[in-house]
Amino acid sequence: MQYYHADVFCNEPMTGNGLTVFIAKAFPERTVMQQIAREFRQFETIFLVQRSDAVFDARIFTVEEELDFAGHPVLGAAAVVQHEFFQEASNTVLFNLNSKQVSVFCAPQGDLYDCCMDQGPAEFICTPEPEEYTTYLQPLNLTPHHIAAGFPLEVVSTGLPYLLVPLASGLEQARIVVADYESRLARIGAKFAYVFDVNAVEGRTWDNAGMVEDIATGSAAGPVGAYLYKHSRFSTSQEILLRQGRFAGRDSEISIRRDKASGNMLVNGQVRLLVRGECLQGM
Repeated sequence: MQYYHADVFCNEPMTGNGLTVFIAKAFPERTVMQQIAREFRQFETIFLVQRSDAVFDARIFTVEEELDFAGHPVLGAAAVVQHEFFQEASNTVLFNLNSKQVSVFCAPQGDLYDCCMDQGPAEFICTPEPEEYTTYLQPLNLTPHHIAAGFPLEVVSTGLPYLLVPLASGLEQARIVVADYESRLARIGAKFAYVFDVNAVEGRTWDNAGMVEDIATGSAAGPVGAYLYKHSRFSTSQEILLRQGRFAGRDSEISIRRDKASGNMLVNGQVRLLVRGECLQGM
């Protein structure tokens, strides 16, 4: 099986969020894909099977589990497809994920690829009551005093539901400090939490064990953008630039827009391909 190592949401080589992209004739067994993801130890690994010229089935794994959707793997996969199958001509690639289809427009620009993903409309799932805030903030080493005035906690999804935690302060001290945070989030229909400074427009998120901080989270960017538009932090005509990764030493930038015609959330980032290889064993 052929694979690429790519960096997504990067400004320069070896910045942004690392990713492994595998291209196969057929998907390996699920347990094998999980083992490969653990072997390569990126925050996420994506496996592709081509169905037609620009249509690919895709499956995404963290080191712990398979995900129905994730943002930076889809963008990185689009750059790999562009490089492998289309070279210099810009193209739109469709990815069939477990629960939705996502399109990515990819344009080569010298030694990088500019990729824009249509995440579809945002779904506003749940708004916890203020008296419940401590249940979700204390595990993040935060208190209600850190929350930005006029910005409620809210669960929002464009394919992967996040509890959005809008802060006026405290971003630097945020971290997961409990072992059962995933089960707490599940009570309100969230898979992960994403904390972000409303004024600086900078965010952070982790695996639910709090062991690994993600560098740039495309699946959260669409929900964050929809939230900031909904609560009038930005007008819908404005592009939002979301920073992430500073605390992990990999400062990254994600561009977010809402499509005027459809209302869909568009998430854009630059991708660089660094390594091409072949997996010889374990298939």
